[in-house]
Amino acid sequence: MTNYQNCKLQLKETAKIAKKEYKTDKPAIREIINYYCDHLTRTKNLSKYKISLLHNYACTLHPI
Repeated sequence: MTNYQNCKLQLKETAKIAKKEYKTDKPAIREIINYYCDHLTRTKNLSKYKISLLHNYACTLHPI
C-alpha cells in the first residue's frame, strides 16, 4: 500500500468516526476532516499532486 493510499484510508476512517460522534454538527465534521487531512499532508512525504488529490478526496467525505 502506498503512502497516499494509506492516507486515504486513514482519512476515511477519521470521517466515519467524526460522523458517528457529531451526527448533526456538519461544520464540526468538516473541520475534523480538513484538519486531519492537513495533518496527513504535513507529516507524510507526499508530492504536491498527491496532496491536491487528498484534499479533493477530503471534500468528498464532507457531509451534504
